[in-house]
Amino acid sequence: MNAGSWTLFGHMTSQAIRLLSNLIMTRLLIPEMFGVMAIANIIIVGLAMFSDLGLKQNIIQSKRGEDPIFLNTVWSVQIIRGFILGFVCLVFVYVLNVFNESGLISKDSVYASELLPQVLILLALSPIIQGLESTKLACANRALYLKRIVTLELVAQLFGLAFMLTWVYFDQTIWALVVGAIFSGIVKTSLSHLILPGHPNKLSWEKQSFDEIFRFGKWMFLSSILGFLINQGDKLLLGGVLSSNSFGLYSIAALLYASLEGLILKLISNVAFPALGEINRADPKSVRDKYYKIRFPIDIFCLLIAGFLFCSGTTTVDLLYDDRYLDSGLMLQVLSLILIVIRFGVAGQLYLVMGKPKIMAMLMLSRLLFMLILIPLGHQLNGDIGAVWGLVVAYFPGLILTFFYKIQYGLIDVKKELGVLPIFLIGLVLGTIFNWAINLLSLNATL
Repeated sequence: MNAGSWTLFGHMTSQAIRLLSNLIMTRLLIPEMFGVMAIANIIIVGLAMFSDLGLKQNIIQSKRGEDPIFLNTVWSVQIIRGFILGFVCLVFVYVLNVFNESGLISKDSVYASELLPQVLILLALSPIIQGLESTKLACANRALYLKRIVTLELVAQLFGLAFMLTWVYFDQTIWALVVGAIFSGIVKTSLSHLILPGHPNKLSWEKQSFDEIFRFGKWMFLSSILGFLINQGDKLLLGGVLSSNSFGLYSIAALLYASLEGLILKLISNVAFPALGEINRADPKSVRDKYYKIRFPIDIFCLLIAGFLFCSGTTTVDLLYDDRYLDSGLMLQVLSLILIVIRFGVAGQLYLVMGKPKIMAMLMLSRLLFMLILIPLGHQLNGDIGAVWGLVVAYFPGLILTFFYKIQYGLIDVKKELGVLPIFLIGLVLGTIFNWAINLLSLNATL
């Protein structure tokens, strides 16, 4: 509960800072810049996830997670990986330029923007900086010392925001977003070494430690690739079918939705995962009951917000942004339905702690295949909003597999699954009331 509370506080504060930053920047920068930055960030994250060895997760679950020799080997692997990713990013820029010059990319696509290669060259520093982060961060997560991690991340974010606002005051270009992100990473990496307790890192290599990293990492490698294609595949696919302006509008809707989804995923990975692991080791027979106990508050939050935003997404965007971003509201309404499915991510973590990572990989693969089919099909049938609907619908077929495996391993409780569904209806009612109240206030203000 303590770790969950700090995760909740940290995420809400972080998203508040991010929203404030976004509200300021959208009034100073044009939508195209947000589309370019969104794609650039996806590429950087994609490169990282396509080479993810689960170093943090390995420290959390390993019996040697506090062994200095093991930690130093992890840190050395992490640094090498960071420099490799920076180089690969530069290679990607070269390939992108070749594709653009040969006409393989539509000139209306965000991938054809002249700014994208320049932004990527500078952002190639990000994985190098992140690779230098201290393993003290993972050790603090292992011990559920979320207060220290949250404080560090918020301080780094505030420094990045201050730097970005200072830059945009003098130069209203996309470089404010780019340099602000890099500066935030530098602050986070520096603080991870300076303020967290624990063993100081130094370059070291032990074959036994590396073998353990590789054995665990090969499964995380596959899961990470599928996870990236699922979590970022929407933007990769939509970036190819939407214009730069439409994709910029989608990125705003996705940003608002991601602030909610990110909270759920943080609770699942930072709290539910280590908690379920400890429960499974200590008392496997109680796993099902504890699983539903952990999931209950997540269910309430997801279903309530999904219903609320499905009714009030357009009104919410209208309150926060100017008229140029109104179309983002309808996109937000549709995206909110994904929250109905995201809450089952706790089951994925449960399969991992039970030593069944293949199940999680199959669930991810199912969702990815449906995304590849339904996003282009949705765009062909109903344009931009049809593509967004295709993305949302692609999340639901995987529920069949989820329930199949829960029944197979005796993890299903039908009453608890059905008992929370009316919360969605309550969300719809609250969203309708919110719309009515805002319209009434607007009418009174006009009169």
